[in-house]
Amino acid sequence: MREFKLNRTMMRVLPLVAVLALVAAACSGDSADDGVASARCEANRAAGPITFVTGFDFAASAGIIDAIVADAQGYFDELCIDFEVQPGFAPASSALVIEGQAQFGNSGSFGELVNNNVAGEGDLVALLHWGRTAIEAIVLPEGSQITDFSELCGSVVGIKGDLPYSLQTSVAMSGIDRGCFEEILLDGFDPIQHLELGIDALPVYKSNEPNILSSAGVPFTMLDPLDLDVPSSFGINFTTQAMIDEHPDLVADVVRALIKAQDFAAANPDKAVDNAFELIDAAGNPMYFAKEAERYRWSVESGLIADLAPAGTGRGIPDLDLLGAEIDALTQVGVFEETPDWRSMVNADIAASVYDGTELIWPAR
Repeated sequence: MREFKLNRTMMRVLPLVAVLALVAAACSGDSADDGVASARCEANRAAGPITFVTGFDFAASAGIIDAIVADAQGYFDELCIDFEVQPGFAPASSALVIEGQAQFGNSGSFGELVNNNVAGEGDLVALLHWGRTAIEAIVLPEGSQITDFSELCGSVVGIKGDLPYSLQTSVAMSGIDRGCFEEILLDGFDPIQHLELGIDALPVYKSNEPNILSSAGVPFTMLDPLDLDVPSSFGINFTTQAMIDEHPDLVADVVRALIKAQDFAAANPDKAVDNAFELIDAAGNPMYFAKEAERYRWSVESGLIADLAPAGTGRGIPDLDLLGAEIDALTQVGVFEETPDWRSMVNADIAASVYDGTELIWPAR
C-alpha cells in the first residue's frame, strides 16, 4: 500500500477548499441533485429578507395559507429565499407593498387589487389566481320568499362596510338596480346576531358565516354568484412591477414555492391549518380563530379551487379572460369610472414559466 503525505502548501489549501464546498452546498440545497443552481441561489440570498404581508391575519384562506405553508415546510429555504410572513389586513396590506415596506401579499379578488392600484397609484401585479368564482354570497333567513338576486328589490340588506364587488355584479346581472333595496350598516361580525335583527339578506363569505350558522343550528338558504356565472375571483397573490423588474428569478421562485405549498395544503389540510396556528398562537390569536373554523374555511376554499380548476393548465396561472371580464363587469356597475389598464396589473407568464406542461418544475433549473 502506497503511503501519502500532505505537504504544508496542501495543508493550507485544503481548509479553503472545504469552506468553498460548504458555501456551494448551502446555496445549492442538500445535494447537487435537488438544489438550486449556485448563481440563482446567490442572487436570491443577495435580495435580502423578503416580506409577505397577509390580507386577513393568519387565516387559513387561499392566498394566505400558501405563503404560511411554503415557509413552514421549508420551500423558501430550498430556494435560498429569506422569507417572512407577517399578518396584515386589506386594504392596508396592499398599501404596504405599494410603499415597498413588504414585497408580496394577497388580495381578496382581482377587482380589489385593481382598485387598490387605482386608488393608491400603485404598481401591484397579480401573479397567482386561485379562486375562479366569488367567495362571497348572500344568506337568507329561514322562511324567506327570496329565491334569486332579482327578488332582493324591496328587501333590507345588512352590510359590513359595503356590498362586496361580486355581489354588486350579481345584482346588476340579475337585472335590478342596487338602489331598489335598503342597505343598513351592521356592527360586529356575528351572523346569528345579524339575522336576529330581522334583516332580509346578509352578505357573507361562503367559507365563514355559513359554518357559524350551521354549527349553531340556524337554518338559512343562500344566493350564490356562481349560479349566475358572475365573473369574479379570490385568492390573488401579488407583488409589484418594480420587484419583477429588479428580481425576476426570485419572483418566479416565490411563485414556484407558493404553488408547491398550495398542492401540499390541498393534500394535507389538517397539517396546513396546524402550520397556520403555529403563527396564530405565537401572535396571541388576536382574531380569536378556532381551529375547526379554519379547517372549514380551507375546506370550502380549496374545494372551490379544485372544482373550477381548468383541465390541462398549470394550477394558479392567472386566467386573463376571466380577470378581464371581472373588471369589465365592475366598470359597468360603477366601481370604476372608466375601464382601468387592468392588463398591466397581471402577469400570467411568470406562473406559466415554472411549469413543464402541468407539472411544477421543482426546484428551479
